[in-house]
Amino acid sequence: MSPTRRAFLAGAVLTALAGCADPPAAHPALRRPRRAGAVAFLRADGTAPLLELRGEPDVLVGLAAGTPAMPAFPGEVLIPERSNTDAFLQVEGDDEEGCQARLTELLGALPGAEATWRTAVRRDTVDDGLQRNPFGFVEGQTNSDAVLLPNGDSLLAVRVIRLARGSWDADSPEHQRRVIGRHPDGTWLDGSGARAVPDYAADPTGAVIPLDSHARAMNPRTPGAPAPRMLRRSWSYQGPPTPQGTPDEGVLFMAFQSDFEQGFALAQSRMPGDALRPYLLTVGGGYYTVPGV
Repeated sequence: MSPTRRAFLAGAVLTALAGCADPPAAHPALRRPRRAGAVAFLRADGTAPLLELRGEPDVLVGLAAGTPAMPAFPGEVLIPERSNTDAFLQVEGDDEEGCQARLTELLGALPGAEATWRTAVRRDTVDDGLQRNPFGFVEGQTNSDAVLLPNGDSLLAVRVIRLARGSWDADSPEHQRRVIGRHPDGTWLDGSGARAVPDYAADPTGAVIPLDSHARAMNPRTPGAPAPRMLRRSWSYQGPPTPQGTPDEGVLFMAFQSDFEQGFALAQSRMPGDALRPYLLTVGGGYYTVPGV
């Protein structure tokens, strides 16, 4: 891929996410996400059949081959079937049932590949392309365009995160706002708009937007604390309860980047100081390479 082509694709990230038409033959990281999908973690004998799916409409293929395994992070309870598998496959579309059917069709045509875990996923979008998370809060759009490697591939971090909905719902709305750092409609606690940059310098002690709020912990915007360079794309999932009766619902977190250390790993290193952490339990995930088209 030529430097000119790479620059065009990288520059198209924000316009694609804002609802404009996708660039021709866009890398999956640069496509405008659909409202529904289906995903599967795979064990696979080889990569050749999976590579043949590159360029398929609304299909994403992530390969673990040649990519370092996602390290263990404190507090996780990883399920082997959902963790550091050989491959990750996603289908997007307009409804979950249709996506599940297409995923089944694709898996049936992949010799030597077995889905160790699969689920339907969905996105709850609001005006202006912003997304509402399962806790009911609209998330801001603070994504990086540094998602492509020089060869046109992208690195992908995937996380399966269960949410402690019962504990969250038991807390007061005011406490929830201070945990997130925003109001449910996405506006900041200092009154800034959902897409605005808050003035942390005017609130150095966190009296308005707490220092340990999720948004501020992940991106403090202080000297020496760079923003994680990654393009976030989160999906909600809901599966059947575990044999112990624990709800299996939460977020399938995906982050595209060109460097794990400057992207996902940097964000993860800030989780110990994040007020949202007690409501999250990571049960799966992995690092993958998403080939260019």
